Amino acid sequence: MQLTVGELAHGGAALARVDGRVVFVEGAIPGETVEAEITHRRKDFWRAQATAVLEPAAARIDPPCPYFKAGCGGCQLQYLAYPEQLAQKRQVLHRQLERAHLEFPIDRIDVLGMDDPWRYRLRGEFHVLRRGGAVSLGFYRKHTYQTLPINACLIHAEVIERALPAFARAAEDPAAGRVTALQFTWAPGTSDLLWSPYPPGSADPGFGTRAAGWVPELNLNDDSIGIEDAGRHFRVRPEAFVQVNWRQRDGLYERAVAFAQLNGRDRVVDAYAGIGMLTARLADHARDVIAIEESPYAVRLGELNMQLNSCGNVSYRRGRVEDAAPLLEGDVDVLVLDPPRAGCAESAIEAMANLKPQRVVYISCDPSTLARDVSRFCAAGRYTLVEVAFVDMFPQTYHIEAVVKLERTA
Repeated sequence: MQLTVGELAHGGAALARVDGRVVFVEGAIPGETVEAEITHRRKDFWRAQATAVLEPAAARIDPPCPYFKAGCGGCQLQYLAYPEQLAQKRQVLHRQLERAHLEFPIDRIDVLGMDDPWRYRLRGEFHVLRRGGAVSLGFYRKHTYQTLPINACLIHAEVIERALPAFARAAEDPAAGRVTALQFTWAPGTSDLLWSPYPPGSADPGFGTRAAGWVPELNLNDDSIGIEDAGRHFRVRPEAFVQVNWRQRDGLYERAVAFAQLNGRDRVVDAYAGIGMLTARLADHARDVIAIEESPYAVRLGELNMQLNSCGNVSYRRGRVEDAAPLLEGDVDVLVLDPPRAGCAESAIEAMANLKPQRVVYISCDPSTLARDVSRFCAAGRYTLVEVAFVDMFPQTYHIEAVVKLERTA
């Protein structure tokens, strides 16, 4: 069917309507007329794939990656010129705030894009595909659990790409038959590569040695590596969260620290603190920082990282935010939080709001849960949304990272 599409939705599809029904059209740019094939029919909406572009938008470009054209699910927006990607993502973020009844002018949303929106990922997970005796690594095809074999990826660091054939060959050994996926983490500026199998412990003892024989120029580790951030050194393990865009991380954290407006006398709570990369930056400008983290692995790494970086004014509290925050004694001046994609439990929002910090800085990788949680913070006039920045951590994809600032009003 022929469709003229409107705005871009969160998820990367453009919206069209057929007899009042919403249709999410993948592969289309707002304003285009396309020929589309319906792929899923549900009661309240349909999904479609553009099969031909009848009236292309000026921002349409030819995707540079052959795997994108073959249906790889890793990227969604390669056919959209990068400046337009930024503009569309800004609009998606603004609409999510509007839907949560948060008034904030779109022209006040700062945009921090990349000069070169490729080769930015320092971490990636690749699925293992076995066919006969041969093994390939790859990503799932769009909307499936079928692995598309690849040997190159333009959004990952070249070090990771270079390692793929070696690890595929290592996985051909029958002893590695239980390995279904491999995660890689690169330490920028080095030849150090951290690798981890899934399920955990599924790789045989000789797996890493076999892979290393085919990439002798890389230092392969299966325990931890060191990553530099703002002149500090952090130990990182496979299960620990780390911002994957190594070139944008500095801009994201700089903006978060600026929003916090620390004066050297502030008491800060860093919720969902992880291994402490942002925590250490906050500690430079605060009297003391309380880092709340649920994962015991992250807490142990975080405490080690604070020792390595002489952050004596940081103390970790292990537990869920909704359990740990109510146990804190004394005033809290600033709250900083960077929760998982699902956002915060409502009880966690209430526990943090009850600390009554003067300023709240919220980092999010999902605009819908960000808008929901900010709306809860602002309930009953407690807080006001005063700053919003969109930091493009995930070019060529629909994912949106944002950092916002709230000020206490009641």
